[in-house]
Amino acid sequence: MSSTAGAFHQQHQPQQQSPRSPIVAAAVAAAAAIGAVSGGSAGGVVGWTNKRSPIHHLTTSQDVINQGKCLCGEYIRARLKRSGLLNRKILQRLRNSMEHCMAGSGGIGGGAVVREALPLLNGMGEELERMHPRLYSNVSRQISNEPWGELTEPDTVGYLLHVVAKDLFKSGITWGKVISLFAIAGGLAVDCVRQDHADYLQQLIEGTADVIEEDLSGWLVERGGWLGLQDHVHPPQPEISVTGWVSITALTLAVIYIVSLFLRVIGSGYTEPEQSTN
Repeated sequence: MSSTAGAFHQQHQPQQQSPRSPIVAAAVAAAAAIGAVSGGSAGGVVGWTNKRSPIHHLTTSQDVINQGKCLCGEYIRARLKRSGLLNRKILQRLRNSMEHCMAGSGGIGGGAVVREALPLLNGMGEELERMHPRLYSNVSRQISNEPWGELTEPDTVGYLLHVVAKDLFKSGITWGKVISLFAIAGGLAVDCVRQDHADYLQQLIEGTADVIEEDLSGWLVERGGWLGLQDHVHPPQPEISVTGWVSITALTLAVIYIVSLFLRVIGSGYTEPEQSTN
């Protein structure tokens, strides 16, 4: 976690209570629902792809942190656009916030990983927002003790997301919960802009990167990084081995041979009576 966010965490921990359980409980339920959907009819959701990526390379913890930071910035951009809150000034602010992570998003193929994973991440997050509109809107009111969910300091958003994430992932990590985390971050981004705190967006993106580093990086690396989401939605089909192809070929030839013998027997049965009459 960044030193600024860490200092804010220590300074505000006595005053800030744990997030209200309803949002976390609802987020867990929503994550379970989207997880069930992703295993079945995921291809029907707008923005989802049915093609698995051909990109395969080793992924490190730093890769998934940098790529996750980029994905968060892009998700926030899409969420603000859906909410009619994206303008040139905010777009430039988001680009500046993501400039460093794009430069170090995992070396060779890192940028491609972000491009491949983003449609799935954004599509599933949008589906969560559609299924649970109250859960992923006015997020700051649901998790902050301040009146009307007011965001009083830049580091507030990062801290609130950190507290929610600890509660969200304490019972385990799933792709549904990861998507739910991004949807919550998107809701907080909307709150920032509506409260005239667009300058807080950078701290929100940094806070998401901190959560990925502390709670998710190891889990993501074990699943091949962010492209593991594609394998979750569209499990890879088992490949047929050379022995399997040989067996299939031999079986096909055997069937052809048996059919040809059968046709010969039938043919001879028709020709013999004709010869005897002559």
